[in-house]
Amino acid sequence: MNFSSSRAASRQYWIGFLLLLFCQPIFAAEQLTPRDWLERMMDAVQKLNYQGTFVYLHDNQLEIMKIAHAVNGDKVRESLMSLNGAPREVIRDEESVTCVMPGSNEVSVDKRSPSKKFLNILPQDLAQLEGHYSFRMSGNDRIANRQAQVVVIMPNDRLRYGYRFYLDLESGLPLKSDLMNEHGEAVEQTMFTDLEIGVAEISELHQRESLFTYRLKNNEGTSLSNEADSRWDFLKLPAGFRLSMQHQLHDPMLSAPIEQYVFSDGLGSLSVFIEAETRSEAFSGVSRLGAINAWGGQVAGYQVTAVGEVPAVTILGVVQGMKLKGSND
Repeated sequence: MNFSSSRAASRQYWIGFLLLLFCQPIFAAEQLTPRDWLERMMDAVQKLNYQGTFVYLHDNQLEIMKIAHAVNGDKVRESLMSLNGAPREVIRDEESVTCVMPGSNEVSVDKRSPSKKFLNILPQDLAQLEGHYSFRMSGNDRIANRQAQVVVIMPNDRLRYGYRFYLDLESGLPLKSDLMNEHGEAVEQTMFTDLEIGVAEISELHQRESLFTYRLKNNEGTSLSNEADSRWDFLKLPAGFRLSMQHQLHDPMLSAPIEQYVFSDGLGSLSVFIEAETRSEAFSGVSRLGAINAWGGQVAGYQVTAVGEVPAVTILGVVQGMKLKGSND
C-alpha cells in the first residue's frame, strides 16, 4: 500500500469513528418510547439548573420572557422576567410567589405556592393519562440551535386538549411546547430562543438596592381555607375528570365566601367558582379567549362561573351536572 492510499484509508477510518461517536446518543435516543421521553422531561424540568429566553404566543399576543430555574438540594427557586411590555418579574419557590412591578414601585408577596411551576405540567404518574390520551413520537426538529425529539400527547376524544413537546436530545428539557385545541390547532406556544443548562442566576431581592424605594404589598385581602364538606354534587362529570381540590375564598368585600372546585384529568383542568350573591358585574354567558373557555350564569339561585383550559363542551358538562344538595331541581 502506498502512502496516498494509506492516508485515504486512515482518513476514512477516523471519519467512520467520529460518525459512530456522534451518532451514538441519537441511536440511544431512538430506543426510548414516548413515555420514556415524557418521564425524562419531567425529571429534567424538576432537577436541572437552567436559564434562557423564551417566547410565549397566546391570544395573538407575543411575550418575551427570561427564565432562571435553580435547584439546591430539595429547594427550588424560579425567576421569570418580562422583556417586552410592562416590566415585571415573578420569583417563586415552594412557599410563596413574589411579583416585582417597577412601573408601580411595588413588590407583591403571595404566601400561597403556585399549583404548577413553569414547564412542570404533567402529573407524576403518567399512567393516569393513558385512558384518555395517546403518546406518540413525531420526528425530530431543531429549536434554539439544539436538536429535539418531538413527542405528542393526543387526546382520545374532544373533551380535552393535547400537547406537542420538542424535547432536547441532550437534557430532555422542553425546548418548545404547543397546546393544541380539540381541532388540533396550536392555541398556545412556548419556545426557547436560547438556553443554558447547568447555570441559573437568581439574585436575592434583599440585595437589590433599587428595591429600597418600593412598597411591599402583601396579598391578604383574600384568604383561603379548606372546606371539608361540599354543599354541591357534581353528577356525570366528563370522562376522566375528578375533583382535585376544594376550598373557600374569603374576601372582606363579600358577605359570604366564594367556593372553588377544581376538576382535572391529570393534564387538563377547570375551576368552578360559586357565589351566594349575584353582583351586577357578574359574568354571564359563554366566552372564549385562546385556549381558555368560560361559562357564567345562575344555578339553583347561586352565581356560578366555570373557567379552564379545556374545550367548551367539557365546561358545560361539569356545569350541567351541578346540583345543590337537598334541592329537588
